[in-house]
Amino acid sequence: MFILLWAQNELSFDAYHKKSERISRIITHLQVSKEETWHWSLTPLLLAAELKKLPEVEAVTRENNAVSLSLKIGDRKINVENVIYADSNWFEVFDYQFVDGSAAQFTSGVRNIAMTESKAVQLFNKSDIVGQIIKIDTLDYTVAAVYKNNPANSSFQYDFIIPLAAFWANPKTFKNDNNWNQFNYETYVVLRKDADRKKVSEKLTKIISNAKRDDSGNPSTDTVLEAEPLTNIHFNNQIQGASEDKGDKRTIYIFFGLALVILLVACINYVNLTTARASVRSKEVGVKKLLGAKSSHLFGQFMTESILTCLTAFVLALFSIYLLIPAFNTLTGKTFTLSLTNLSLWYVLVGTTFSAILLTGVYPSLLLSSFKPFDILRGNNILGSTNGGFRKGLVVVQFTVTVVFLISTLVVYQQMKFIREKELGYDRAHTFTFRIPWTMKQKVDPGTFKSRLLNESSIADVTVASQSIVQINSSSTGSYDWNGRPKDFNPQVSQLAVEDNFQRMFNLKMKEGRWFAANSIADESNVVLNETAVKKLSLPKPVVGQRFDFQGKKGIVIGIVKDFHFKSLRDKIEPLVLFSNRSWSLGLYVKAQPGKEAAAIQAVEKVWNEMIPNYALDYKFLDDTYNRLYKSEERTASLFNTFAVIAVLISCLGLFGLATFTAERRVKEIGIRKVLGASVMAIVTLLSTDFVVLVLISIIFASPIGYYCMSKWLEGFEYKIGLNWIIFALAGICAVFIALLTISYQSIKAALTNPVKSLKSE
Repeated sequence: MFILLWAQNELSFDAYHKKSERISRIITHLQVSKEETWHWSLTPLLLAAELKKLPEVEAVTRENNAVSLSLKIGDRKINVENVIYADSNWFEVFDYQFVDGSAAQFTSGVRNIAMTESKAVQLFNKSDIVGQIIKIDTLDYTVAAVYKNNPANSSFQYDFIIPLAAFWANPKTFKNDNNWNQFNYETYVVLRKDADRKKVSEKLTKIISNAKRDDSGNPSTDTVLEAEPLTNIHFNNQIQGASEDKGDKRTIYIFFGLALVILLVACINYVNLTTARASVRSKEVGVKKLLGAKSSHLFGQFMTESILTCLTAFVLALFSIYLLIPAFNTLTGKTFTLSLTNLSLWYVLVGTTFSAILLTGVYPSLLLSSFKPFDILRGNNILGSTNGGFRKGLVVVQFTVTVVFLISTLVVYQQMKFIREKELGYDRAHTFTFRIPWTMKQKVDPGTFKSRLLNESSIADVTVASQSIVQINSSSTGSYDWNGRPKDFNPQVSQLAVEDNFQRMFNLKMKEGRWFAANSIADESNVVLNETAVKKLSLPKPVVGQRFDFQGKKGIVIGIVKDFHFKSLRDKIEPLVLFSNRSWSLGLYVKAQPGKEAAAIQAVEKVWNEMIPNYALDYKFLDDTYNRLYKSEERTASLFNTFAVIAVLISCLGLFGLATFTAERRVKEIGIRKVLGASVMAIVTLLSTDFVVLVLISIIFASPIGYYCMSKWLEGFEYKIGLNWIIFALAGICAVFIALLTISYQSIKAALTNPVKSLKSE
C-alpha cells in the first residue's frame, strides 16, 4: 500500500489544481553554440506583457525564486528557505487553502507575506498569525495569509510567498531585469480550453525572436520558447538547475509493478500454506459432508475465513501505516499524511484488500470444499502432485526477484561507498562556508571579515570565493577569447573567482605554471585553467603564457591546475576557468583546526554579529553539501534495501510454504526411511536438496537480469564501480544461506518425527 500510495502521488503531480489541464510553464531553449543548447525554466520579465496580448492566453503569472531569506522576528534572527516573489494573481491561477487570512489580504499591500501553516507554527507557535510583523533586511513585512502545507504531489514546495512588487521596490533591481536579455522569472500561463500548445509555442518563439535581435539587427534564431503542461514539470529532468527530486516515470512503473508482484506473490504464498495444511483439515471436511454439508456450505465457510483473515490484515495495515508514515516520509522525502477523507488512500486500501480476498480465498475454498469424504476416510492422497511444478516454478520466480534485489543492494552500496571515498582532487575536511548577504555587499568587505577570522586560534585558514568548490554552478559562454579561437566556437565553461590562498587551502595540484600571486594587480586579468579546459578549448602550445581574455579583461594563462571534481560524480569534469576578482566573491570558506570546529563556528558568529547584526548566520560544512548532491541516490539505496528485505521475506514465506507442503506429503516416506535406518542428517539433506537446486536455478536467471538493471542504473554516473563476479557470487551465497535457514525448521521437524505416528494408520 505504501508503494501504491507513492506511485499514485507521483503520477498525480500538480493535477490537483482546478486549472491544471490549461496551465503551462514557459520554458526556454537557448542554443549557445553549435555543440550546446541550454534548457531553462526562466524567461525575461518583459515576456508577460506580450503574452497577455495573445488570444489563447487567459491569465499570466510569474515568480522569482529568492531561494533563502534572513528574517527577524522580535529579537530572533532566522534563515528560511523555499522563498519566492510572486505576481499578485498567483493565488488565482494556483489553488491554495487558507487557514488564516486570504489571497485578497495578500494582494492588498506591497510588503505582505504568506506562509505555510507549518512555518507559522514553527515561527509563532500558532497558525492564526495574520497581522504579525516580520522584518526582512531593514523593512517590516506583515503576515497577510497562512495556507495549508504544500501537498506531497506539488511542484511548488514554497514555504514563503512575497509580492513581486516588493522585489521591484528597489529601482536598480527592476531596471536590471527590465530587458529581454535577463532570464530571471518563471512564467505560467492559463490557456483557453481550445488552445493548441504547439501553436502557442510557435507564437512565443516569434515574440522572443523579434524582441532579441542579433548583432545585425535581424530577429534572433538562437532562442525557442515552449509552453510545457503543468503536469509535465515534475518529470522534466532536462531543465538546468532542476531539483534532484524530479520524477522518473520508468521508476514509477517499476515500483508499481513491484507492488503488484509483492501482493500477488504474498497471496500465492498464503494459498500454498493453506493447501499444504489441507490434509490436517481433510477429516473435518469429510465428517461435515457425511453429516449433510454441501460443497457450497463448505465453500462459504472457508471463504469467510479468508475474508476475516484479509480484513484483519487490513486493520493491521492501517495501523502500521499510521505508525510508519513518518519513517516513510523520511525515506521518500515527501510529506504524506494519513487522512481518512483522502479518496486516493481508500482506493488503494479497499482495492488491495479486495484483491487479496479474491486471490487468497477462491482457490483454497474450492479445493477444500471439493474433497470427497470416502477418499478422505480411506486415507487416499487427496492433495495429489499435479501442481508440484507450478509450486516449484513460483519459488524460482520468488528467489529470482530476491537475488536481483540482493545484487542491486550490493551494487548500490558499493557505488555509494565509491562516491563517499573517491579522491576528488581537493581537500574539504574541517571546512565550512557562509555568504555575506547581497544587500550588504557595499557595507561589508569580505577581506576585512577574513582578516578578523584569521586572528582566531581555532581557524587554520580562510579564503574568499564566488562559488562552493563542491558545486560550481556558475558558467559562461562567449565571454572569452584566445589566439586561434574560431568565431563560432563558444563552448560552455564553468567559472570561479578565487584568491591567492585558495589553492593552498584546498590542496589543489598544479600541472604547469603557477597560481595567482598575492596582491598582484597583473593577476587580476590572468586566468588558471583546468586540464579539461585546455583539451576542450584546444589552446595553442605551450598553453602557459597564451593570451586569454576573460570577462572583459585582457590577460594570459598563468597556470594549469589538475582536474578536480567540482560537481556531482554523475557529471563529467567540465572546462573550468579560475580568475582573481574580489568583486565577484561574497562567499567565505573557513578551515577549522582539527577538533576545533565548534570553536571556529563560535568565532565566526561573534564577528558576524558585530559586522552583520540584522542577519542570521547560515553556515554549511562542505561535507554536508557534498552529501546532499547524492540525496536522490541515498533514497534509491534506502528503497533498494527496503524492497530487498520485503523480497527476501516473501520468498522465505513461499519456500516455507512449499517445505511445509512437501513435509506433509512425504510424511509416510520419511517414516519408512527412518524405520529402514536413515539418519536425521540424511533425511534433512533429502528434503533440502530439491530446494537448494531451485535457488541455484534462480541465481542463474537472476544474474543477467541484475547485471542489466544495474548497468543501466550506473549509466547515470560518469564515474562508477565495475560490475565484477564477486558481487553476483556474494548475492548467490546469501540467497542459498537464506533458503537453507528457511527450510531447516520443517526439514528437521520432519526428520525428528516418530515414525510410529506417521505409519500407525497403515
